[in-house]
Amino acid sequence: MELTLPVVLLLLLLGCASVSVQGHASELPSGIQRCEIQDQNCVKNGVNHVLRNFAKTGIKELALIPLDPLHVTTFKIARNPNSPVNIDLSFHEVDILGLHLGNAKQVSGFTPDLSRKVELIMDVPEIIVKGPYAVDGRVLILPIVGKGKAVIRLKDCKIRAQIKFKAVHKGEHQTFAEVESASVDIDPSHVTYHLEGLFNGQKELSDNMHVLINENWHEIFNELKPSIGEAFGLITKSVLGRIFGKLPLEHLFVL
Repeated sequence: MELTLPVVLLLLLLGCASVSVQGHASELPSGIQRCEIQDQNCVKNGVNHVLRNFAKTGIKELALIPLDPLHVTTFKIARNPNSPVNIDLSFHEVDILGLHLGNAKQVSGFTPDLSRKVELIMDVPEIIVKGPYAVDGRVLILPIVGKGKAVIRLKDCKIRAQIKFKAVHKGEHQTFAEVESASVDIDPSHVTYHLEGLFNGQKELSDNMHVLINENWHEIFNELKPSIGEAFGLITKSVLGRIFGKLPLEHLFVL
């Protein structure tokens, strides 16, 4: 399964909403409550409680996987010939670290009829992406090619996820949330890249490229943001569709 940061955040919402209606209270983690669907403060506090207490262990009763590190199967960015950062970039079997220190600042938009977009805003002090990568193309004016292990650090991240649902009624007392669209924006204060295996290990070329991409991190990240947001949005929509397709809102929230 492919998981990304915004997907995890919505899984947290599911965790804080549904823990009190599945199983017996004595079998469930303490401190998590079922929220009224429009109680933004309750939902926000539930997200932060799960981050602080269960990000590294998961919640077995909810089938919530460990979130830190979070394993991502695959992530790809395709070439954009109109961009100065014109690359094919792919990651496989990578880990994302740092989510347990995230802090949800706002969760808004949940209504019984799902008429509004759901918005989640949070801060994460540092997100680290570690794992195998492959790249080919051009960055600014120079060619780049490489394959190996990557370590990418995103400092002081502000994250905004927006998800649009549509209510689907089944029976008299079951309302399911169908995911119509999802978008994600990640805004770091700084990014550093370390890519092993650039230019087949040629040190001088690799060192020069690292200077280029780290000195111009802001321009490079901004060029990649639309592709990153689009890919994360598609994965978010797919994963959330499977989750909300099985669990009615009446089981997740107090309506």
